[in-house]
Amino acid sequence: MIGGFFMPANYLEKVLRPYLKNLNKTETKIASYFIENNQNIINKTISELSQEIGVSESTIFKFVKKIGYEGFQDFKISLATNYKEEDQPSIKPNFFSDITEDDSLNDIFQKVIIPKIKFLEYLLETINEELIEEAVEMIHQADTLFFSGVGGSSVIAYDSFHKFLRTEFQCQFISDFNLQLTYSKKIDNNSLAFLFSHSGSTKEIIELGSSLKKNGAKIISLTGNYGTPLEKLSDISFVVSSEESALRSQTLSSRILYMTIIDILYVIIMYRDNKYATFLDLKRD
Repeated sequence: MIGGFFMPANYLEKVLRPYLKNLNKTETKIASYFIENNQNIINKTISELSQEIGVSESTIFKFVKKIGYEGFQDFKISLATNYKEEDQPSIKPNFFSDITEDDSLNDIFQKVIIPKIKFLEYLLETINEELIEEAVEMIHQADTLFFSGVGGSSVIAYDSFHKFLRTEFQCQFISDFNLQLTYSKKIDNNSLAFLFSHSGSTKEIIELGSSLKKNGAKIISLTGNYGTPLEKLSDISFVVSSEESALRSQTLSSRILYMTIIDILYVIIMYRDNKYATFLDLKRD
């Protein structure tokens, strides 16, 4: 996709790159198709491409002229002549491995970016719709939302707090653990706590969760492991399991998955409750 995921440039991407900023919508559509299909174009007629891309044959002909070729056949000959196997985007099978000193910049790009894409694809395939609905209902039943995490999870908690401030709910985030614990003793059964802990067994979070539970709060947790003390404390637990390497802690790959789940809950809440004026502020942020 143009302007998106950065992969090794194939021949067509190299050719098209200088033109991309000045293409109109239809030309951008053709360019995107060419880049994504690259070598496959050699075996297609202009008529086939016209049907697959959804533009006229004359539009494709004008496009290849615009990018420097005499016509469609000249374009295909150039593509066939310059095609090389190494020009194809190559995704290493072991993209979860650690970065090494022998890795090129492109190797690093792939090892950092591709796992995130794979994790999100897996999340899309496995996320439990009923659990999401239960969480949304639990949010609607609450008056106050409390967000908490320790260490790197605190950053995710704060980001979630910042999002939900735009909703109708009273929201609370406290960075200091002792103050969190004090606040938990003043909470009631109209409160809902979001607790973040990748291990699911962080001492402070378990102590905080126990205090919240004792005082009647509901708990939604986001964690990385099944059967943990935090999962057992929670009314709803989203367990995000991801393969990590030494350089990719939960603050990298798993953090994106936690934030994505929060985004899903937030978007559902906001679109269902769009009568609230704060929703309009989204366009200004």
